Amino acid sequence: MAAPVLTRGPRRTPARPATGPVPVGSSRQLLWGALRTRRRDLLAASVLYSTHQLGESMVPVVIGLTISHAVDHGSRASIGLWLGVLAADFVLLSMSYRFGARASMRAKQHTGHQVRMWLTDRVVGPAGGVSHPPGDLLSRASSDADRVGAYAGMFAIAVAAAVVLTAATAVLLSFSLLLGAVIVAGTAVLLVAQNSASRLLRRRSGTEQHQRARATTLAEDLVRGLRVLKGIGAQRNAADAYCRASRTAGAASLHATSSQATLASVGALLTGLYLTAITGLGGWLALDGRLDLGRLVAALGLAQFVIGPMRVLSGASAAYARALASAERVREVLASESAVQDAVQVQVQVQVQDAAQQQHTAVGRGGKGAGEIAFAGVALGGAADRAALRLEAVVPAGTMTGVVCGDPVAAARIPHLLAREHDPSSGTVLLDHVPIRDLPLDDLRARVLVSPHEAVLLPGTVADNLAALAAEPAAVERAAAAAFADQVVEAVPAGERTPVGDRGEALSGGQRQRVALARVLAAAPPVLVLHDPTTAVDAVTEAGIAARVGRLRQGLTTLVVTTSPAWLARCDQVVLLTPGGCRVAPHTALLGEDAYRELVAR
Repeated sequence: MAAPVLTRGPRRTPARPATGPVPVGSSRQLLWGALRTRRRDLLAASVLYSTHQLGESMVPVVIGLTISHAVDHGSRASIGLWLGVLAADFVLLSMSYRFGARASMRAKQHTGHQVRMWLTDRVVGPAGGVSHPPGDLLSRASSDADRVGAYAGMFAIAVAAAVVLTAATAVLLSFSLLLGAVIVAGTAVLLVAQNSASRLLRRRSGTEQHQRARATTLAEDLVRGLRVLKGIGAQRNAADAYCRASRTAGAASLHATSSQATLASVGALLTGLYLTAITGLGGWLALDGRLDLGRLVAALGLAQFVIGPMRVLSGASAAYARALASAERVREVLASESAVQDAVQVQVQVQVQDAAQQQHTAVGRGGKGAGEIAFAGVALGGAADRAALRLEAVVPAGTMTGVVCGDPVAAARIPHLLAREHDPSSGTVLLDHVPIRDLPLDDLRARVLVSPHEAVLLPGTVADNLAALAAEPAAVERAAAAAFADQVVEAVPAGERTPVGDRGEALSGGQRQRVALARVLAAAPPVLVLHDPTTAVDAVTEAGIAARVGRLRQGLTTLVVTTSPAWLARCDQVVLLTPGGCRVAPHTALLGEDAYRELVAR
């Protein structure tokens, strides 16, 4: 949010608009809910634009009446009167457009801003935020919000076009019932055809926005992990992956633009045929004596004028389709489940109180359950995919297994499922052949410990965090050595007594990750789930951590959701999750597949 602008005198900085209830039931409800927040501007713009359009539609009518009076030997005074009416009409339509455009622009800008504020409140709100990648959120808060706002700017113009078409039809019906009937029928055919064609544009617009968001997310991941990529010499592969994603996004944008151009060209063709039919019919009526010269001029002028409003309605149909597709992408974020940030902090605090004791007294290394995890047709869903990815794999007890998924949103849901943050929409997750939804929550926490990607550090010192879940000091030392957290202790000013700050802000990203990893390793749970635990660590250190964790966790079950080759190389098996299904094999075997190499080199 921009900082308040300092002003002089009694002027006040505009207040942040109230968000109010967010309509997230459907994409249409969200779109119209956003428009309702600027209903005053939209009403003013609709009235003013309608006045402008009606004034323009009256120009050929006034000209026709002026010609009719001149032909019928009207006086100079009557002709002058009609010319004065024409001048007044031009003044009215000009002023109406000036102020209507201002109201329309306010509606456009403020509607897009309102959608961005809804997204902001959802992302940073106390409910827990969302799990969408930053690049994807940026795309939705910029491009998608702007498209919703663009439709708000066009809404008043579309209303005015509908009003003037109705008025023009009424005037033409007063000239000739046959001519008016043809215009009504032609208008109906044009609108139905445009609405049918807009469905294709809506689908392609959604695909365009999804591919654009994927490219943005990939660019953000590339910049964030550039140091790691250079460390393993994979920057060229990563750049190639981004180029492919960018080309795919460009092709999707080209398809959407092509559909929009096709819709506009079809509308222009039908409008031309419509105008030809009206012109021919008007000429026949004039020759037959049913229309005088003035009314013929007015009728042909109106028939030509209404092409503009019809094109506006055609463009509004396309804008509505694109806005609806973008509103659906915004709704996906607003209606998504909370991320695990705050939930993780609560979970860690609960574990500090009782989980460590439960894990070591009730389970230990050979206690309750062997630690086998099975995913039976578990639907994961993705950033924008309508068809959910399905995870079908078994993680044998006592092994380290990696899971590779190209969709970051779907990948983040795997730890969520094992932490019971939510249950899958279909399929079952089993722990030692028992569905985890049937296990008491305390029992599940005693057997499975989940460490999300953005792990939260507790207030206190480095030592407090390292020992938070450990039952004995020796476990802390082993875990700190495995996660290279002992190097963090040596690097920080006061050693292990160094305060970590709020949520660990006193430490660097890599230091936070190593301390958080050491904390969960010290708990020695039967099942440990890690999600990208070392993305902020350099490649050499990351490889050393993966090797030490593998040795420390020998005989225990470890599931690592990552695309890091350093971790995957240490796994006993790797599950490659793609839209086509799951493939389970060692890391070295999967390296022969292009899809796998592309993912682990990103």
